[in-house]
Amino acid sequence: LDFAAQGRAVTINDFKTIVPKVYANTKSVQVYGGEDNDVPVYGRVYISIVPTAGIITASAKDKIVTDLKNTYTIASITPVIVDPEYTKLRLGISFTYNSKNTTKTQETLVSNVNTTVNNFNTNSLTQFDGAFRHSQFTKLIDETDNAITSNITTVELSKDFIPTIGTPTKYTIPFNNALHNPHAGHNKELGGILDSTGFLISGDTNEMFLNDDGNGNARMYYIADGTTKTYVDNTAGTINYSTGEIVLNSLNITSVSNVDGASSTKVRLIVRPESNDVIAVRNQVLEIDLNN
Repeated sequence: LDFAAQGRAVTINDFKTIVPKVYANTKSVQVYGGEDNDVPVYGRVYISIVPTAGIITASAKDKIVTDLKNTYTIASITPVIVDPEYTKLRLGISFTYNSKNTTKTQETLVSNVNTTVNNFNTNSLTQFDGAFRHSQFTKLIDETDNAITSNITTVELSKDFIPTIGTPTKYTIPFNNALHNPHAGHNKELGGILDSTGFLISGDTNEMFLNDDGNGNARMYYIADGTTKTYVDNTAGTINYSTGEIVLNSLNITSVSNVDGASSTKVRLIVRPESNDVIAVRNQVLEIDLNN
C-alpha cells in the first residue's frame, strides 16, 4: 500500500497507510469519503483514529490535518478528523456446566468465562471494522472449559451522549444497526426496546427516563410511587427501527444521574438490536461493556 501511494494520499487506502506515519499513536484508523457521509459532502475525506493510549487532543488533530495538507494530500481533497463513535455491547451470559467433568468451582468457571470475554473484546473489537458475530462468540464461551455444555448470550447495545446543560438541544444518536421491532406497537405497555439512565429537565424535580412506544416515538417519563411510569412527553423524539437512529427533539437537561454507580456527565441510551450480530460502520467502534 505504501508503494502504491507513492507518497501521496488520494485513495482511502492511501490515507490508511499514511496516517500512522503522521500520528504514531495510532492503534486503528478509519477513512471514508465525504460522499459516504450521512449527508454527502464532496471533496472531503473523513479520518477517525483510535489511539494506542490516551485521547487525541484538539492540537494533535490540527497537526495531523496540517501535516496531511502540507505533504500528502492534493489540493482538491480536504481532510477532516472526526472522533470515533463508541457503541457498547451489553451481554447477558448464562452458561451450563457438568460438575462431574471438572474439579473447578463455579466461581472459577465464571472467572474463566470473564477472561474469555475480555480477550474477545481486546482481540476482535475496540477498533474499526469490528464485528460481533454471535455464533463465534458463544462458541468461544463453550470452549472456555470442557465442563461447559452450553450457553445463552443475549445482546443489547448502548451509547452515551453528553447533554448541553440548561439549553434546549436536539440530539441525534445513531446505532447504525437495525433495532428489534417485529410489529407496530411492540412491547408498548412495558416500554418498547429503548431504555436510558436518568436526568432532570428544566422546570421539573422528577428524575426522567426514556423509552419507546413501538411505533417510532421516544417517550419521556418519571416513576411515581416507586413503580408507576408517568409519561410527561409521548413524542420526546423518534426512533428509526430500520437504521437504528434515535433523535431527541429538544431536551432541556439540567443535570444527569449517576451512571454505573458513579457521577457522570453523560446520559446512556440502551436498545435491543434486531440481530445478535452487530456490525460497525464508518467511524463506529464496538466494544463490550465490561461493567455490565
